[in-house]
Amino acid sequence: MGAETIAVADAGPILHLNEIDLIELLNIWNQLLVPKAVWAETAGAQRIPATILATLKGLTVRQVTPENLEQFIRQFHLEALHAGERECLYLCKNEDVSLLLTDDLAVRRAAKRLGIRPVGSLGVIVRGYRLGKLSLLEARTYLRALQHASSLFVTPEIVEIAIRQLE
Repeated sequence: MGAETIAVADAGPILHLNEIDLIELLNIWNQLLVPKAVWAETAGAQRIPATILATLKGLTVRQVTPENLEQFIRQFHLEALHAGERECLYLCKNEDVSLLLTDDLAVRRAAKRLGIRPVGSLGVIVRGYRLGKLSLLEARTYLRALQHASSLFVTPEIVEIAIRQLE
């Protein structure tokens, strides 16, 4: 999983990890950049209290310049993505961040096309285990909780693949 200390976060992993009471695991990154549109989707839309997001030690909300963003969207054909997803990709490229936390398949594909490594909620848990922040039992339990107790759509097969990555 590499030794990145900075990541850009889309709404999905923030929301899904919060739904299983594991949002603090996002503290494995020293800095977590969140574009203004993602903040609006999460705290602004009251899907997660801002006080919970404030517990993330390295969280920084970034404003994206609309003119630069529009040019970026056109250049890389990102018109089909939502505002937060576009801003995430823009921040990764503009701030030279190689890691994007996202659970959205279309965004994962776009990230790979742009040379950005996407990591989803399951990958965050695997990384947390590898860094010693979770025991093997905790990691397995949380991986299964993503399937059963969060709004993330993930198949049992994908969960089992993630569990095998722990071993």
